Amino acid sequence: MFENGLVLEGGGARGIYTAGVLDAFLERGLAFDYVIGVSAGSCNGVSFLGKNKGRYHDIVINYFNDKRYMSAGNFFRYGEYINSEWVYGELTYQLCPLDQDEFERSGAVFCCPAVNAKTGKTEYFYPKSFRDGCAEVQASCSMPVFTGGAVIGNQLYFDGGLVDSIPLARALDDGCRRAVVILTQDKSYIKQPVKFNAEKLFRKYPMVGKCLAERHLRYREQQEFAAEMQKQGVAYIIQPQTPLHCSSLERSTAKLEAIYRLGYRQGLEEAEKVRAFLLVSDN
Repeated sequence: MFENGLVLEGGGARGIYTAGVLDAFLERGLAFDYVIGVSAGSCNGVSFLGKNKGRYHDIVINYFNDKRYMSAGNFFRYGEYINSEWVYGELTYQLCPLDQDEFERSGAVFCCPAVNAKTGKTEYFYPKSFRDGCAEVQASCSMPVFTGGAVIGNQLYFDGGLVDSIPLARALDDGCRRAVVILTQDKSYIKQPVKFNAEKLFRKYPMVGKCLAERHLRYREQQEFAAEMQKQGVAYIIQPQTPLHCSSLERSTAKLEAIYRLGYRQGLEEAEKVRAFLLVSDN
């Protein structure tokens, strides 16, 4: 049983909003027993547990426009728009390294979801260290179309957000009494169905296509569940008050910096309320 959980939605570039909130949390000394992050949320969760203030911000601001990260040229060289080998190699371990010691000292359980390409089911990984690679985070962040997925064992995985975009239910199933949920979409957001034939596009991985085609339905269910848990006092939701107007692959550093500052200010404003929420006794 965990007293306090932290649930982090993904969203690619929109994750810089979450980074701002979490950097404020670090400044205010907020900590959690359990952290689950999906897609970009997994990157933010790792940096938060490593107390690497500014790490995700620096990755987005300094490298999203780097052609080694994402570019059409990567398709010809590596077969994917986002060069996963470079992102989860040189960028992750040399240019913006995680404080491995701090991550391991955190004592928190960390979970990152990824979708099995063959079954279309979400699998939940609980890495305890990233000294020898970060395949679990890479899998959770492997956006279909833009990446070729990530291999763990002998299985191929894609972005955990395909099925479990807001993994609050998993946090509660894992034993969290209550959870802070950071979303990267505002309350009015309604996810629309994809505008292409996903199942036809993913002939090789038909279950991935099915996940994409049905994602908007599951997302709505997860939004409603999070809202209901907040009404019951089990969840505390932090999200943008208005639409961010930011795509998953946004490249405007000015817009991204403004979104980070928005999250940071909101994190500072919410910190004491969050602290009070975390200290609530069930007795």
